[in-house]
Amino acid sequence: MSQLILVTCLIFISATHAGTASVEWQDPDSYLDIRHSNSGKLQFRKSLFNQFEKHFSKLAQDLPDDVELKIKVTNLNLAGDVRYSFAMHREIRIVKHTYWPMIEFEYQLNKGNQLITSDTVKLKDMFFMDRGGSFRLSHDSYFYEKRILTDWFDKTLQVMVAEQHDLEPEQSSD
Repeated sequence: MSQLILVTCLIFISATHAGTASVEWQDPDSYLDIRHSNSGKLQFRKSLFNQFEKHFSKLAQDLPDDVELKIKVTNLNLAGDVRYSFAMHREIRIVKHTYWPMIEFEYQLNKGNQLITSDTVKLKDMFFMDRGGSFRLSHDSYFYEKRILTDWFDKTLQVMVAEQHDLEPEQSSD
């Protein structure tokens, strides 16, 4: 079996903005921390990867309909750390300031068959617990990790797409 696990998630929605996203998980056995305390390894990975694929697809919906975002995740460290709780007699994920979330990935942004941009990205948020916001009100799994991905998408990718759109020649209506 290849060390490369490929999971592709494409969502096609007919709207003005409905780009697509595909996600590849490269060698997840080497990731820093994708452990879970309550479920089996394969079941947890499947659920974890599905959550992130849905999030990337949701972000891509804000891209123009002919734009595709290709992501290859190369490392992931979830917020918190799994430790054994003697009081509870099981492992639990403890979230503290010292266990910040981190994700590394390579991406390509394509418009049709044309490459717009590609890069390698390492995102981490060492102050993830100090940012405030709606975490306490959120029941969303992997809130901290999704927040740094959303911030990157809004501040980096959306800006690139907007600049690329501004550079395209206007279509004349002759």
